Amino acid sequence: MSKVVIFGEGKIAEIVYFYLTNDSPHEVVAFTVDKEYISKDKLFGLPVIAFEEIESKFPTDEYKMFIALGYQNLNGLRATKYYEAKNKGYELISYICSRATNFGSVDIGDNCLILENNAIQPMSKIGSNVTLWSGNHIGHHSTICDHCYISGQVVIGGNTTIGQYCFIGINATIGHEIKVGEKNLVGAGTLITKNTESNSVFINQDTQKYRLDISSFLKLTTL
Repeated sequence: MSKVVIFGEGKIAEIVYFYLTNDSPHEVVAFTVDKEYISKDKLFGLPVIAFEEIESKFPTDEYKMFIALGYQNLNGLRATKYYEAKNKGYELISYICSRATNFGSVDIGDNCLILENNAIQPMSKIGSNVTLWSGNHIGHHSTICDHCYISGQVVIGGNTTIGQYCFIGINATIGHEIKVGEKNLVGAGTLITKNTESNSVFINQDTQKYRLDISSFLKLTTL
């Protein structure tokens, strides 16, 4: 059991607090953000402390930290705070939901957030500062490199590598033996079947919207 300070005060910080409190041996003791972004004194009854002062109130030899940020700037903000916390001397914990499956006990780095119903197959590797939202499939012998964000219901085929600083959207599918370059943005529902270059964007168009009057719609729904 560790006493943990969460970096962040937004929705992801709230989610991390919930999971750590209800499904881990850790105790959350405080929140921290950069001083200029503090918007409240307390969150869930716990103090919100300026990051610039955090080690004086919660020393690194007694407390650990988790960086609870999203994928802003292709995970760049989360990576920046990850390194700043480590430079202060904090050990960063990872959270792996008890309802996730890591059958092969694969190597997982620090500051990872792995939520329920993730299936991580044997011989895979998860880097540091990686978020796996709920319901993903990580195929055998695959590697998710540092500072990635994998949204829900993503399928990643076996022996595939996701480069650093990638964002993979909901319901995307990455094929077998694919190398996704660094800093790729793969939109929701996108299919990738060939290797990609770094700094690439792949987005499916939204489903086409049709304009129907109410009488036409009712006729369609009765067919």
